Amino acid sequence: MAAACAMLALAAQPVICQTTSIDIQNYRIDAYEASVSLNMIILHPDVMPASIQQGDFSVETGGVKRSVEEAFRCDSKGTQDSNGGYIGLELAYSRGGSPMAYNGRTNRNDWVQEYPVKVTYKDISCTTDKFRTDFLSACDNWTFSTSNGMSTAAYQPESLKADKAKNPLVIWLHGMGEGGTDARIVLMGNEAVALAQEPIQSHFTSRRGANGAYVLAVQSPTMWMDAGNGRMTQGDAESIYLERLKAAIDEYVAYNPDVDRKRIYVGGCSNGGYMTMNLLIHYPGFFAAGYPVCQAYADANISDAEIKSLAKENIWFVQSFDDTTVRPAQFGIPTFKRLVQAGAKNVWSSMFENVRGTDMPGARYMGHFSWVYVFNDQVTGSQAQSVADMIPTNNGGGTVSPQGFSNLFDWMNAQ
Repeated sequence: MAAACAMLALAAQPVICQTTSIDIQNYRIDAYEASVSLNMIILHPDVMPASIQQGDFSVETGGVKRSVEEAFRCDSKGTQDSNGGYIGLELAYSRGGSPMAYNGRTNRNDWVQEYPVKVTYKDISCTTDKFRTDFLSACDNWTFSTSNGMSTAAYQPESLKADKAKNPLVIWLHGMGEGGTDARIVLMGNEAVALAQEPIQSHFTSRRGANGAYVLAVQSPTMWMDAGNGRMTQGDAESIYLERLKAAIDEYVAYNPDVDRKRIYVGGCSNGGYMTMNLLIHYPGFFAAGYPVCQAYADANISDAEIKSLAKENIWFVQSFDDTTVRPAQFGIPTFKRLVQAGAKNVWSSMFENVRGTDMPGARYMGHFSWVYVFNDQVTGSQAQSVADMIPTNNGGGTVSPQGFSNLFDWMNAQ
């Protein structure tokens, strides 16, 4: 009888199932000042472990060992859920092993094709070699399309859909390295996704007080400075994309009647800064303001008549004094001084000493990366409207508050 009782008690003990396999369900890629990084991995175990500890996991991405900061149960999109059937691993930011790389043959950034991701849970491992093109990112709330043979990405804030008011539109034009057919490269290659995030969006208001602005990013198949036949123009020849780009902007505005046609702002970096200037020259009065960043339209190629026309526009230049890719002395500075001499009332210039980042404390980037200050919402001052020598400063780019505004986007919102 006692033996039978013992056998009954043994049978009543719960059976503990052990995880025997895990699969990589997806991962999330985040944009940073000077790179992109795979920062989250979503795993699908055959059996959910009784407890999830970050120390039980080790991760390598692109051949680089990564630090796991947090491990938790989640849904298939990585949202924490105590009842979720997936495991999320948050990784510490790393510039190494980036899934985006510059291709010297095509002169642009692209997603790498071979990208090994390895996750080990205790003594169980899973690996994927090919790069996932359906990854999660801050681009997921953008709408992607094509227009006039160019890829586009559009952001439309929920707060503006029902406010029954006309709302501003901010246009971003990428640099040389972000051309192609995947507009996510535009948004993440220079962290342009920041234009759709709260710090910058909060500067914009509709006529009825709702916060936010529409954002449109357009991608050229090659580069904005493409003059055809393998030539790159600095304003000495016309870009093959000028009319196509303007048509794409017109198309977006036509299909989005909520856009305030009097409040369309255009800007871009380097190649995109060139095209910003090109649009302002060829379509005077169309844009409420321009914000060219390290712009590559050579001053020598801007005629006196074009300067006279540009002097009537609202423009805020941004650049770093140590830019060796687009040298301020041949581009932004002389153009700004000529505009001042031409009587420009609302043309400004922020000139930084060098480019210091915030993602990694103390990081200093090459001087061409002045868009970092724009996307970090750190452009707060202008140089004096003068033909005297500029005094670069990393304290906002200058000491003058244009029209009384101490922020690039506040100024833009008022135009």
